[in-house]
Amino acid sequence: MRYYFVCTAYEIGKKGTRLPKRVMVQTAEKLLQLKETRIVRPTLIAPVIMPSGELRDMSWGFRRKFKGAKGMISRTIVNSREDKLNSPMWRQSFRERRCLIPALAFYEWVEGAGGKATPLRFTREDDGWLMIAGIWEEGENGPCFSMLTTEPTDQIRTVHDRMPAVLTESQIDAYLDGELETFGPSSEKLLYAAAANFLKPVTPPAVDDQGLLF
Repeated sequence: MRYYFVCTAYEIGKKGTRLPKRVMVQTAEKLLQLKETRIVRPTLIAPVIMPSGELRDMSWGFRRKFKGAKGMISRTIVNSREDKLNSPMWRQSFRERRCLIPALAFYEWVEGAGGKATPLRFTREDDGWLMIAGIWEEGENGPCFSMLTTEPTDQIRTVHDRMPAVLTESQIDAYLDGELETFGPSSEKLLYAAAANFLKPVTPPAVDDQGLLF
């Protein structure tokens, strides 16, 4: 199977309903009062929920430098694999700087006609907010976050070999308090449907930057 992007887009907006108890009243009000629904893509600013329950705006993706054929290159790494969280790149953030990424939906891409990518939109069964495990750091250009990815459910395995670490409400406190160390396929019930492709161009690149490396 040819894999494309590992969740490089998700959605936030005013349609979300249920929020976890950990979220402060002010944070809940801010999320529920979002005036428009929008797609969040790498490097864009989006809200994350801190362990205190407060909401904080950060950019999506850690900036890292790698040695390339023509010298050092800078890249934005938006996702962190569960099986690599003990590596130097992620270890400290996973131990000390955890957060929740609130999302109405996340997107995974499948191969469509002519080899072009077609996005599938995944949501909660009750249209509530998805709470995705995240980590954050103070980057050179301000605070930034990365989304944790884990083993897929049987449903998502037909699309990709990884998925966002979607937390159940019973996992949220343990995760933010540093007690939850492993994730595995989420037990949240998800629905999905094909969506209009908002990427330009719609044909995926030859190399999936973070999916193959991280």
